[in-house]
Amino acid sequence: MNLILNILIKRSKLPKIRRAIKVHLDGTDVTLELSKATAVQGIKKMIHFDELEDGTWRLIFSKDMIEDFTKIKSFEIIRED
Repeated sequence: MNLILNILIKRSKLPKIRRAIKVHLDGTDVTLELSKATAVQGIKKMIHFDELEDGTWRLIFSKDMIEDFTKIKSFEIIRED
């Protein structure tokens, strides 16, 4: 029990990291706050977003596509017409 409390206390002292996806639309912006990131194995390369009940989003990705999520600084989506 004491070990669990120490781990929780140490985690609460860590700096808060915000992770979000910003979507720029014609004249408006939408921000998808990411509360979870989940790696899955055994399927083709993919990235998927699910909206959770609390209004935040979960990012699901294949491990072959993103090896270590903690090293990602940003995503960029390019549209060229």
